[in-house]
Amino acid sequence: MLTHKVRKIGGGFPSGNRSHDSQYHQKIPNYLILRPGKDPTQAESFRPIALLSILGKVAEKIILKRLYHHVDTNNILIPEQHGFGPDLSTTHQLLRVVETIKSGLKDKKSTGAVFLDIQKAFDRVWREGLIFKLIKYDFPSPLIKLISSYLADRNFSVRINDTHSSHRPTEAGVAQGTLISPLIYVNDIPTHHNTTLCMFADDTAILASHTEPKLVARAINRHLLVLEDWFSKWKIALNVAKTEAVFFTRKKRLIYPDIFLHNEKIPWSQNTKYLGVTLDNKLTFKQHITRIRENFIKKAHTLSHLISRRSKLSRSNKLLIYSSLLRPIITYASPVWSFAAKTHIQKLEVLQNKTLRQILRADWYMRNASLRNAINFKTIRNFMKKIAKKFFIKIDQSDNISIQRIEKYTPTRLTHRPRNILII
Repeated sequence: MLTHKVRKIGGGFPSGNRSHDSQYHQKIPNYLILRPGKDPTQAESFRPIALLSILGKVAEKIILKRLYHHVDTNNILIPEQHGFGPDLSTTHQLLRVVETIKSGLKDKKSTGAVFLDIQKAFDRVWREGLIFKLIKYDFPSPLIKLISSYLADRNFSVRINDTHSSHRPTEAGVAQGTLISPLIYVNDIPTHHNTTLCMFADDTAILASHTEPKLVARAINRHLLVLEDWFSKWKIALNVAKTEAVFFTRKKRLIYPDIFLHNEKIPWSQNTKYLGVTLDNKLTFKQHITRIRENFIKKAHTLSHLISRRSKLSRSNKLLIYSSLLRPIITYASPVWSFAAKTHIQKLEVLQNKTLRQILRADWYMRNASLRNAINFKTIRNFMKKIAKKFFIKIDQSDNISIQRIEKYTPTRLTHRPRNILII
């Protein structure tokens, strides 16, 4: 367990006397959470999560409200950043990525995409640099002083069983688990005229499209060079080993061009996971749907004692568990990928049918359609279509510039793009 020494908020600003300031400090417990698939014997495999007091969380809500008000009033947030903007989500950013690729394929272009892995974005925020940027964007002076005070004088210790380490200061970063995130810190990230920048918080992707693969690589390499300087200047570390690149093309014979980050060659992958969706180089989403099935089965297994035929829960409660905990696994970001082939979508229909039959204790001769009609449930395809209709209505009304730049098109059965779900 870790402990943070965090300055209390309230009753005005603390004085400059450090001995007097001790009354403003409290120890906040942190817990080390093992990162998925990491070696538990390595310290870097753990993520420290701060457990703030209710008062601390309320204080952060107030600070964030002031931050967002200034950002919105002065139109500070770049349109490519969807992690902090109002009415924007991972699905919106994924749509930009998929539509950029699909628009290029329609024009017989290839699209290269690099997905950057930023190391410990929360832990390594340069606090002095953050304060500088707050001043640069003309945030109110009292708010800057409050944030500076809130981030200062933090320390931690590690507990293993009953043994505690000595307290060590944290000289950079913001605590994971807090609501104050690098809202402003990455807002001035450089763009490039021949590439498309996509960001959700620190999850960053760079895309470039052209009929000539060499020109795709040239545009990406030029942008990466600019980013290398920017990341170095603001003390942001990139994990080159975990940075992935995918080349989306219909060309059957292709000599893949080289791209480099920090003078290291980035290999081209067949697929990658970005914002929770697996993107394969043909955008069939076959691997993504396979991963959905695996996650659904694991989650359903953990809930089997609640939704099984032997469970004594009422039918309505079982259906509530399915619709609130299981079905969202299937439908996450579905407006982006639900145009996938019917054979792939049918695999998801099977998951729902089996689960509903278990919940309803259906006999073998009962038809799936009859069961769904009895409880007023849509098929997975129709449910995703309903979600997509609402999503694309909001997309067409969005005032975000990056969203407005997405190519407008009328879906047809030959289009094979996200909006096709509206006519299937």
